[in-house]
Amino acid sequence: MSLEESLNRLLREGKLKRQSTDNIYLNHLLDAARRNFEAASLVKEKFEEAAFKLAYDGMLQIGRVILLVNGYRPDDGEQHKTTFIVAGELLGSDFKSLILKIQKFRMKRNDCIYDPRGLISGSDSEAIYKTARQFWQKVRIYLRKRNPQLELFEEF
Repeated sequence: MSLEESLNRLLREGKLKRQSTDNIYLNHLLDAARRNFEAASLVKEKFEEAAFKLAYDGMLQIGRVILLVNGYRPDDGEQHKTTFIVAGELLGSDFKSLILKIQKFRMKRNDCIYDPRGLISGSDSEAIYKTARQFWQKVRIYLRKRNPQLELFEEF
């Protein structure tokens, strides 16, 4: 299935809506992601679960930027899942393994939010932080090409 067919299917299913967004809003989302990544870096040694959630939130915000810069937003009861699925579609096959990792982190984050039993370890926190860095390194290139007016932060 082509990207266009996939996006049209998601629109018909009500998982996506079309939305235009200005650069000011996109830059605010990017800045929020940067702050989340910086905070994760500061707390990851002592508060693994908090660092995990912060890194996850940063990737989610970047995922939303990817959708919005392409004229879409999630519109269903599974917005996190839909955001990463559609971001993966838009980014292409080079991102497939990263998106699969992020989806696993999404499920783990869901577990720790709704059934908080200390499920996040130091290695989980380190793994999501490393994935977030890889994701941002690759997404920066994509966003620079897609919208050169965005204020892209440096690596963290």
